[in-house]
Order: sequence, then structure tokens, then C-alpha cells
Amino acid sequence: MKIVLAGVSGSGKNTIGELVAERLGCEFADADGFHPPENVAKMASGIPLTDEDRAGWLEVLGKHLAERERIVLACSALKRIYRDRLRELTGPVSFIVLTADRATLEERMQHRQHFMPASLLDSQLATLELGEDVEVVENTGTPEEVAAHCISRLGSA
Repeated sequence: MKIVLAGVSGSGKNTIGELVAERLGCEFADADGFHPPENVAKMASGIPLTDEDRAGWLEVLGKHLAERERIVLACSALKRIYRDRLRELTGPVSFIVLTADRATLEERMQHRQHFMPASLLDSQLATLELGEDVEVVENTGTPEEVAAHCISRLGSA
């Protein structure tokens, strides 16, 4: 069982991912911890990452996923090509994209300690690609409700 909770910054990937992992008895990992220092510095400076910036990061994430049997990974995975690359490296993996309205996302970003500034939210929203390769879950309930909804969506994936 390999699950990626995807979405833009502030969508709740870590909060919901930790709950889903706990409920399913899986390891949890945060993809932000796998970024090379130059990517973190770029984002912290308010500069969006390019596909080239993400390429090595995706390779590392794919290897990490491939080495595990039961894992929930919080990872932006904004574009279909990123998700496809993770599938190529890992094999079967379920993607759930967490969404919320822009005001909610910005509010969450303003009230947390993170290298990603709220100024990058618009570029992330513009980059986000939703499609038939993901389950979409709106993160507007309590974390427990949203985690339960994510788990229920896995059965339909």
C-alpha cells in the first residue's frame, strides 16, 4: 500500500497524511524533507521550482517509495508528469489530492512555520493538474473527518 497525499502548500498534506498513516498502520514521510538545500533556498526566497528543479527530488522520492511496502507520503505532486514519474519508479501508488479554497489555503500558510512563503501559492495553484489519475478530497472538515474520507476514497481508486 503506497499512498501519496498531494496538493498545494497549505492543503493539509502532513496533518491528514499522518492521520491516514496512523489509521492504516503505515509509515509516514514528508516529501519536503527530501528537497536538496538549493530547492529549499529557492522556495524560501519566493522563487517557484521548475520541472528541472524537481527532477532529482522526484527520483529520490521514487526510490524511497519503492523501498517500502506500506507508506503514506505527503508530497505536492502538482503535475501529472510528476505523478507519472513516481509511478514509473515505484509501481502502483494511489494519489489523493487535497483541495481547499484559496482563502483557506492562504490562512493556513500564514499560521505555520515553513520555508514555503504564501507568495508562492498562486504559482502552485496555477501548476496544479487534476485528472482521472487522482482522487480529489476537499479538506474542509475536521482532520479526522477528512482522513476518514481519504481512506474511504482509497477503496474506490
